[in-house]
Formats: sequence, C-alpha cells, structure tokens
Amino acid sequence: MAIRGQRPTATIIKLTRGNPGKRAIRDDEPIALGEPVKPPKLRGRPAQLWDEVAGFAFWLAAVDGYKLHIWCELQAEFEQRPDRMLSSRIAQLRAVGSELGLDPASRARLKTGDAKGKKDPAAEFLD
Repeated sequence: MAIRGQRPTATIIKLTRGNPGKRAIRDDEPIALGEPVKPPKLRGRPAQLWDEVAGFAFWLAAVDGYKLHIWCELQAEFEQRPDRMLSSRIAQLRAVGSELGLDPASRARLKTGDAKGKKDPAAEFLD
C-alpha cells in the first residue's frame, strides 16, 4: 500500500544535516520485539541472506519472518540473473525491502515500541 506525501527523512539524516526544518526529532526509533524464525526449508543463497539481514536488522520482530523470507528469495533471484528478472519482481523486491526497513527512510517510518533509554550507536559521531 502506498503512503501519500513525501517520504519521511530518517532521523540519522536529520541529525547529520542539523535538522534544517527544525521539526521535532523522534525518540521512538524501532526496537526489536523478538527475532524472526528462519524457515527450515530455506536453503542456499536465500538462507545466507537471511543470516546477514537478521544479523543487522535488530528491529525485525518475529512476525516479520514471513516478509523476510520473501525478500531473501527475491534478492537471491536478482543476484543470480539480474538481467532476466522482470521489472515487476524488482518492484516487489524493493517494496518488501522498504516494508522491512532496509532503507533509511523506511526505518524512520517504522514504530515498533518505546526506545527511551536505548543508546544510539551513531550518537558519538554526530555530536
């Protein structure tokens, strides 16, 4: 489902730019609510992609496992033969990746819980 209007700017980007719009900075960035469970039938490159993404995408919850499975299969297909992949499948790959928060703007849009008390790993580099 499409979201109307301009895509929100990721908080990290706003902080890097000095918050030019002077709007409130979100303090409720996504946090993990359980971990996605790797499907037992996932093999080969899609299984490697699962391990990579699940390793850094700490915000993914257990319920995100189904979409992560779809993304891993599409990404493996793209890596194998990018010239043969239909544009509609590439669009699906991008959409699912965005829904999972694999790009900065979509991560800013995610809201999975209260992150107060969590230390931002990039904070030391932005001050």
